[in-house]
Amino acid sequence: MNSSSVAGIPVVPAAPDGTEAPDVTVVVAVRDDDGPRLGRCLASLAGQTIGVARIEVLVTGRPERPPAGGAGQSAEGRRRRAADDRHRPAPYGHRVGPDAGCRQPAGVGCAGPAGMSAWAARTAPLRWPPGDAGAAPSHGAHDPLETSSAAWSPSAAELCAAGRVDSVNQALECARGRYLFFLDAGDLLGREALARLVDAADSRGHDVVYAKTAASGAAVFARTCHGVALDGAGPAWELSAAKLFRREPLTREGLRFAEDMPAGLAEQAFTLEALFRARRVAVLADYDYRFAGEGATGPGRRSGTEARNPSAALAAAAADPGGLEGLLRGTAAAMAVTARFAGPGPLGDRFRLRYFAHEGDVLTGRAFLRAPEPVRGRVFAGVRRLVADHLGDSVLARLRPGLRLRLSYVRAGDEAGLVSVLRYEAAHGAPPLRTDLVSADWQRTGPARQTLVVTARTPLPHLEAFGTGPVRLTGCPETGCVLLRPASGGAGTEIEVRIPAEAFPPGRTRIGLSTALAGTEHTAAVAPGTAPRQAHALRGLRPYRLGVGPDGGDGLVVAVTPVGLRVGARRAEPA
Repeated sequence: MNSSSVAGIPVVPAAPDGTEAPDVTVVVAVRDDDGPRLGRCLASLAGQTIGVARIEVLVTGRPERPPAGGAGQSAEGRRRRAADDRHRPAPYGHRVGPDAGCRQPAGVGCAGPAGMSAWAARTAPLRWPPGDAGAAPSHGAHDPLETSSAAWSPSAAELCAAGRVDSVNQALECARGRYLFFLDAGDLLGREALARLVDAADSRGHDVVYAKTAASGAAVFARTCHGVALDGAGPAWELSAAKLFRREPLTREGLRFAEDMPAGLAEQAFTLEALFRARRVAVLADYDYRFAGEGATGPGRRSGTEARNPSAALAAAAADPGGLEGLLRGTAAAMAVTARFAGPGPLGDRFRLRYFAHEGDVLTGRAFLRAPEPVRGRVFAGVRRLVADHLGDSVLARLRPGLRLRLSYVRAGDEAGLVSVLRYEAAHGAPPLRTDLVSADWQRTGPARQTLVVTARTPLPHLEAFGTGPVRLTGCPETGCVLLRPASGGAGTEIEVRIPAEAFPPGRTRIGLSTALAGTEHTAAVAPGTAPRQAHALRGLRPYRLGVGPDGGDGLVVAVTPVGLRVGARRAEPA
């Protein structure tokens, strides 16, 4: 079956031997300790109701068996091996240039069943080993595996049925299916997944189809929708490559995965461009299409608990050596794609909000604080460029207050200020968004003249770098003179406000002091038990009594009361 001419979609050529091209090429990425789970993944593909004659499977990376009697290498061992073993290609690790021909799959040279075409031999049902090393997880009514299978890594002979390539980019060169679907080796597909996805894309002309993951709480999977608007609430927050892609547009536009960043981040830039170029996008939420694998962990994965907790996945990626700079490169690449296709406006802001709220939070978070000084400096400079190029006021206003605060220090170029904010967060569990009133008293500034001096302190560091704009007085007819200086001990900023007594009219005036930064304002809290203070002054020849004290809330009350002559003195005056 080849219905790719539907809705004016170009037809993918048939195989060189005259056989029809497969409907879908499934690219399975093997990373680190995925080998033992690869067999179950391939079993779920062999059991697809679409039929194995319509599927091409390409496996990237090197599936290997764990050592006898062990579950595999430690995380540190895997890191060393990934760095040192030149013969162990990573899924995204080999550059494919214009003259780098597609390597023949590993199955070539292994005889397929008599009469099968070359590509059909690669997609023949795999032979599974007998035995059971553990019960397979139950996935409900449409379990992707009818019978349990061992946590097993296929042998070279068994991989003859699946194409073997070094990288995902090489898989894109080799793929012949009309559609592409990307999986991690720890994932499983529901039995009807590929049939439903291909049918939806063929019947409606979709170029990209989101496929619901079992137990996913992502907003994009709230309901099935054909013709999804990218500026909606969901698409920007689910950018993994675990989707169905029409291959012809990808081939025509030369889309490839970036090779200088973690795989999951490379997927995001790839998926973004595919979405922006797509004529139609669909979300299918009517079936559990994919079952994310358990137990497999690592930066930028689609599987396991990290896939269901993206913030934890990013934090784990940033904590690895080189992870923070890899995250910066991936974020910059995704924002560049957004700027190129969406530009300024609501659509671009939807995706920019996602990246500053998600990746930006990690780039300016604990991993930044723990990074070595040289790395911290490079990451700060990179994030500052992203803020300058992509962070507008409309996006900034929609971020949570603590993140707005961090990015304000980034925008101001104050790396030491950002570090101070993060240290406060680490110690107190909350950003330094508070101001405490230290004192309010009258100070004599001339013959019979008084000035109200209000002193406050905020843990916000280097507030003086932002000028006096962040300090606000409420209820006062004059702004007064605001002085900002580093607090004693270098922790935070001391605020001093001086207001001449003449600025206050007779009677009672309620005033307050607050600091406002990055759209977040907080009022100075008056310490309980603060004693009122009094003084006397003249206005012209008339004496006045001045008072200042707490108003019972977060403000102060200034009282200006004229002082009358004594009764005895009034009687002594001549008639």
